[in-house]
Amino acid sequence: MKQKIIKIIKKIFKVKSKEQLVARYRLRINKRLYREKISIKGLIEHLKTLGIRRGSNVFIHSSWGEFYNYEGSINDFIDSILNLIGPEGTIAMPANPLLRSEKSIFNVAKTPTLGGMIAETFRNYKGVTRSCHVRHSVCAIGPQSDFLLSEHHLSKTSWDKKSPYYKLSKIDAKILSFGLGRTFVGTSLHCAESILREEHPYFNSLFGKVVVYKYKNYSGQLCEHTDLSDDGIRREFTKRSHLRVINRSFDKNKYKKTRLSNLTINVFDANYAINRIIELGRNGIVVYTQPNPKKYFK
Repeated sequence: MKQKIIKIIKKIFKVKSKEQLVARYRLRINKRLYREKISIKGLIEHLKTLGIRRGSNVFIHSSWGEFYNYEGSINDFIDSILNLIGPEGTIAMPANPLLRSEKSIFNVAKTPTLGGMIAETFRNYKGVTRSCHVRHSVCAIGPQSDFLLSEHHLSKTSWDKKSPYYKLSKIDAKILSFGLGRTFVGTSLHCAESILREEHPYFNSLFGKVVVYKYKNYSGQLCEHTDLSDDGIRREFTKRSHLRVINRSFDKNKYKKTRLSNLTINVFDANYAINRIIELGRNGIVVYTQPNPKKYFK
């Protein structure tokens, strides 16, 4: 009966999930509550207070749909941050490719990203390069780009030590999120299961099968990438389980949750967060509710 009611609600409101319906009405409410405009100058000054400055290395997660009080364009946003960090700094963003199926060929230079409108605009900037990884590709520009991206096609999982996500911990990077809520930390938290996969059966259980993908590199050469995938694994976490780990186990001085008008802006130190989540994982503290860690950690 419950499933029938949910199906009817989805049909009436033309949504695919309960989360999508909640997000829709939360957005409508927030647009009424938060009306203060955000200038480009105000946004950059706010980032300075969060420690972003000339020479900073930053990884940016974003949702352009939450920038409705921002008075600039996507290009203004990217250009302003590039100007803030200068040529000494590096910007990276997610560039996981938009592919129709596992048989689709990932063209590193041309395939759009699922990382959002800001990430897709950034991907097309002159000088931006992209890692050759068909599940969780990353794009970047700056002096640390080659270090971040050059070995991703050799990764056994999307977030292991050869991945850009783990390497953020080696370049004193800050991970920023814009408009993704106050509980969002980012994809780098998955480094824990990739690093601990060979240490503990719980983390190995999160990777279900070996998948081989094809991709074209920047030279147009057709290549293959073998990846340990989480496809088919019931891996779940909730906002509550995620927030419980962050609030209880993270140093609040290393993780800042802020807001400009409606726009949530979070920043945390990549080296601290990645190594902390690995440390917690070794002690059986994870963000996941499924698989149940209590069955593996005694």
